[in-house]
Amino acid sequence: MEWLVQLQGQIVGLDTAPLIYFIEENPNYLDVTDTFLKLCFVVSLAL
Repeated sequence: MEWLVQLQGQIVGLDTAPLIYFIEENPNYLDVTDTFLKLCFVVSLAL
């Protein structure tokens, strides 16, 4: 997802709604939230 590459090195504010969608496994948003949060986890491991 190209939009994730554009966020690299940037400060990103995150509202609670995407976290709720992720936790509830909302099918409308799960692909986006899953990808974003997995990337955040991978990046945090590299720090």
